[in-house]
Amino acid sequence: MWPLKTKHEISLEIADRCRSIRLEQNLSQEELACRAGIATRTYRRFEQEGSISLDRFVAVIHSLNRIAELETILKPSPVEDLDQIENPKPVRRRSRSK
Repeated sequence: MWPLKTKHEISLEIADRCRSIRLEQNLSQEELACRAGIATRTYRRFEQEGSISLDRFVAVIHSLNRIAELETILKPSPVEDLDQIENPKPVRRRSRSK
């Protein structure tokens, strides 16, 4: 369960899942890094430490042919009633000052 894990533990689990997918596809770290357009050292650090920038992570996921799975995270909130469709709230552009 991710809600009980630290950010670092979640990052390591994501990296481990990417490693498993890479191995299922019989790709070396070098091959995947080349496909993703990133340095092998960067990808190796990701698998070992769970650290990678968002744009490089997206490149890795795309190279693993799993980009569609990213659409399942951070989905917009579901519509709860018809009034939300007929009278939508304006989209917030910034937070309120405190």
